[in-house]
Amino acid sequence: MIWKTIGQSVTGTSHLQSQRPCEDAFDYHTYTLPDGDEALICCVSDGAGSAIHAAKAAGYVVKTTVQALSELLASDGEVDETVLIGILEKVYDDLLQFANEKQENINEYSCTLLGAVITEFTAVFFQVGDGAIIRDTNADQYATVWWPHNGEYSNTTAFLVDDSNMSHLRVITLRETIKEVALFTDGLQLLTLNNESLSVHQPFFADLFKWLRMATQEEHLAVLNRKLGEYLNSEVINNRTDDDKTLFLATRF
Repeated sequence: MIWKTIGQSVTGTSHLQSQRPCEDAFDYHTYTLPDGDEALICCVSDGAGSAIHAAKAAGYVVKTTVQALSELLASDGEVDETVLIGILEKVYDDLLQFANEKQENINEYSCTLLGAVITEFTAVFFQVGDGAIIRDTNADQYATVWWPHNGEYSNTTAFLVDDSNMSHLRVITLRETIKEVALFTDGLQLLTLNNESLSVHQPFFADLFKWLRMATQEEHLAVLNRKLGEYLNSEVINNRTDDDKTLFLATRF
């Protein structure tokens, strides 16, 4: 085990009150490369609150994207922008087929997507919509890969189904060693990001990653994962956000 990971999707209080399910999702996979390194593939998605099939879309998008990237690495392929566009165009086509089968508009499958493929010396990050990807820069120092993409009006953003050509997709490849990464949906943005300084709230991630670094066994990770879910569903968090919340964290040994 080279990567240690925990992640939770928690239903927001507004969803509970309106009897809606959690419309966030995440998925990840670690793949052992021929040189013995372990690639981390991870994605999170937030289904649009206005979309009928938001939960289904978010779950399908993360699962299908992670699976496609895992199969690519297994066949000795390399991840780049062209490959990602091809994968996400296929995902778009699948969602369009779901919509056509139900005679619905594809907007009923609107969702964001954030993801990463990280090996020892290379990291590929990609994003459509809001939420954020956080990576380490120095000891206990973290920065966003991109600032969340919000539209002209409050609570608006881009979605994967907005354009079949993936014009809203952002991709960057970093030729460096990433030791810690976090992906989260917009339900946590107000708690973790400072919009005035466009900076990360450092103590939030420093504390979480400190405990993740200390975990040395699967049982420890299971306990941390349970506690993460409890924390995201705690009163201190729910008092500041009523939206669904997804947080995935990974640290390299």
